[in-house]
Amino acid sequence: MATSVLLEGCTSATSQVSDHFDGHRFHNRERFPDPTFWEELKIAWTLRTKAKNWPDHFETKPAEVAPEPVLHGIRVLWVGHATVLIQTPTLNIITDPVLFNAIGPKLFPIKTVTNPGVTVSGLPRIDIILISHNHYDHLDLRSIHAIFDRQKDNPPTALVGLGVGKLLKSEGISTYSELDWDQAVTVKDTKFVFLEAIHTSRRSIGDTNKTLWGSFLIDSPEGRIYFAGDSAYGKHFKQVYERYGPPTLSLLPIGAYEPRWFMYRMHMNPDEAALAHIDLHSEHSIAIHFGLIDNAAESYEAPVNDLAVARDVHGIAEEKFIAPHIGQIFQY
Repeated sequence: MATSVLLEGCTSATSQVSDHFDGHRFHNRERFPDPTFWEELKIAWTLRTKAKNWPDHFETKPAEVAPEPVLHGIRVLWVGHATVLIQTPTLNIITDPVLFNAIGPKLFPIKTVTNPGVTVSGLPRIDIILISHNHYDHLDLRSIHAIFDRQKDNPPTALVGLGVGKLLKSEGISTYSELDWDQAVTVKDTKFVFLEAIHTSRRSIGDTNKTLWGSFLIDSPEGRIYFAGDSAYGKHFKQVYERYGPPTLSLLPIGAYEPRWFMYRMHMNPDEAALAHIDLHSEHSIAIHFGLIDNAAESYEAPVNDLAVARDVHGIAEEKFIAPHIGQIFQY
């Protein structure tokens, strides 16, 4: 039996014009100039021809997830990139699952620099899959199928942005809920709110911004968890704090930020991630979206090093905003 969910608000609004949907495509509320055709060509060439600044593939020992349930608090395991296993006493949640050594289209796979920090067989039963948007490094169909295939009698529920359900349905996945920004789903004792992010969506030529991207606030009795997904820096971080209060834990992206002339539209750099941590008044933050997939111009070491500088500049203690290693487990 699938996890029971209670949806607040309408289930589909793709036909309704709003402050982030023009009737045909989604857009950010806080808008940056769209990249031009020539900028798209330039970034493709820049990344294809950049000097090697990531290591060769290496192995990481997968984490061992304790078989017993969490009795109190929040347990978090950084699997790698934007994939985080979140466990509370009532739910097992995974974000943007990437569980294999390659992502992307079958004809043009992108290999990870190391293996993800947990194996599929090492996962606990998953109740909720959060998918922030449809880019290949966040919506990996192989990983999603692997989770569903091992839970045929008790499939998880995927929470996705408007329009993303069509892809899941075409893959034979039926237990999902599509959400617009500010819509919420309640599962057991936990409320999931789909919120704004500054980003884009695309899986192929011609479908740019046809589906909605976003972030998630997980409001559980054990504390609030904010999963930023992929986002540029903007005023929405302060708005999360003003509407919902300070998160117990925020999962904030710090990678894929160079070259800045292109990436500023969609990805924070570590200094901006530090500002987001401050805007959110987050009790603790964990850095994500770095160290697994070489999909930008900065070096492998740069996000962690630049975050250390940003913490010093903004007076943030290291233990308050951690750059984890793959497979690292935290308890809050």
